[in-house]
Amino acid sequence: MAAAIVAAPCARAANYELSIEAPDELVEPLRTRTLMGRWIDEAGFEAGQLPLFVERAREEAVALARAAGYFSARVVVEAAPATDGALPRVRMAIDAGARTTVNRFDFALDGAPAAQAMRDALLERWPLPEGTFFLSAQWEQGKRLLVEMLQQRGFVRARIVASRAEVDPELTAASLALRIDAGPRFAFGPTVIRGLGRYDRSIVEALVPWNAAAGVGSGRGAEESASGADPYDFDALLTLQARLLGSGYFNAAHVLPDLAAVEADPARTTVPVLVEVSERATRRAMFGIGYGTDEGLRGLFGFEHRNLLGRGWQLESGVLLQSVRQRVFASVRTPQEASGHYWQVGARAERFDVQGELTDKQTLFAGQGKHGEDTETFLSLQYQIETRELPLAADDRRRALTLGYAWNRRRVDSRLDPRSGYTISLQVSGAARALASDRSFARLYARGMRFWPMPKDSALAGGMLVGLLEAGLVAARSRQDIPSENLFRAGGTHSIRGYRYLSLGVPEAGAIVGGRVLALASLEYQHPVVPGWLGAVFVDAGTAADRRADYRAARGYGAGVRWRSPIGPVSFDLAYGDATRRWRAHLSVGYAF
Repeated sequence: MAAAIVAAPCARAANYELSIEAPDELVEPLRTRTLMGRWIDEAGFEAGQLPLFVERAREEAVALARAAGYFSARVVVEAAPATDGALPRVRMAIDAGARTTVNRFDFALDGAPAAQAMRDALLERWPLPEGTFFLSAQWEQGKRLLVEMLQQRGFVRARIVASRAEVDPELTAASLALRIDAGPRFAFGPTVIRGLGRYDRSIVEALVPWNAAAGVGSGRGAEESASGADPYDFDALLTLQARLLGSGYFNAAHVLPDLAAVEADPARTTVPVLVEVSERATRRAMFGIGYGTDEGLRGLFGFEHRNLLGRGWQLESGVLLQSVRQRVFASVRTPQEASGHYWQVGARAERFDVQGELTDKQTLFAGQGKHGEDTETFLSLQYQIETRELPLAADDRRRALTLGYAWNRRRVDSRLDPRSGYTISLQVSGAARALASDRSFARLYARGMRFWPMPKDSALAGGMLVGLLEAGLVAARSRQDIPSENLFRAGGTHSIRGYRYLSLGVPEAGAIVGGRVLALASLEYQHPVVPGWLGAVFVDAGTAADRRADYRAARGYGAGVRWRSPIGPVSFDLAYGDATRRWRAHLSVGYAF
């Protein structure tokens, strides 16, 4: 192993010169975690302290070497006195020798079959398998890790009953032995809910993902309640906490096991759960303004009621004003059931003016949705009426009674500013002319995004690759008489950059309208420039057409910057549209999933 010689830097006048000869990984600990390294420029140093520092340095260096797995290391620390006005010189040298390797690991797990079923998972997480370098810190951390894994899966009284690490410095080998008693597996006990005042406790009870021993909020004894209860699992607590925060009723939620009750009663076999919530106001008025290069200046006036008719129904309503769109909307949603399902009904009226096509739309809908941990679905029936105006054609009116199903999965490390993971959206819908519709059609749509973080040990560390694929198809004899929301257009900030918003579609009567075919792809690379800011380069390609035979992909490419703001990434891009031979600026906040 190569050694390094490093002179300690001095922030002020040094008390002595220090050189370190040691393997690279030991240099920094010797400089920062030894008395000799820390006092090199301390104002309170006195020359008479140097012999004490030298003696302490030998002991500290040996300890640091052993902690790194060098149990046969030889340490030399020597000091040369000051001469001719020069500073004293101190030399720390470590001949580390061979690193100690784990040559044997004996692991015993006592407990019920449910504990034995976790054995492989425990060994997979063990940080010191045979053949790895032995590190004292990982030995201690690994033991705690295995006990914590068992405790989080219901073996709350798991403990280490035997632990031994034997190191042979001559053979540079370590033999490890660990024995854990898992103890009994605990079940979920009663759940106590605190902080409710405005909303009924049934809203919380419906979100609990386990069968509790004594029923939610009950105070009955553990012995009576243990049968039929689900095994305690810490991940279920996290699931409940996420559900509470996503329900719309609470500003904050904390879900914790009552381990004090477990410790206080040796005979207990259940884990009580404490839920503390901070409620949101029942009613809220909203006002917001914003700007985007696609839809221009926008303002939102909204009103929410989270306990409509005292039943926990959530009303969302508002008026959205944009340069291309004006919308009035209202919807009512029931509280989420234990299965994750909820019902929702609503209505909206909208005037949309883009690329020469002016549409007035009215929509009524009703449906059932389901919230999962990372997946959401919605089955809906909606009735659409649309009046359309084009510059060179007579007005027309379209209607459709559409049955649709949407499936969305989001597995990202952050919903606000993702750096890894993926999102997928799938939609299937259709209408029949015989059922209150002007034309029969079937619509398929898919959209996926992928975030790839660059390897940490590469020159691209900190960078990220973002990929997007989007495709759609409307199966129908013609696009005529199909409401525009069921057709496809492309172009704009979250589509193909370098082109105006929804400007890629089908030319008709002096306007650009939606088509029956969509396909586009995008690839973007982001790299940090300064803290909080990233540079980006990208290429987009695709378009919307009425038939596959008419499909001709348009390309856009360019560069931009990303600011990682508290409300999500703010993006500014300058893109060149290959089909229009023009540059266009794009400004947006966040990602469109």
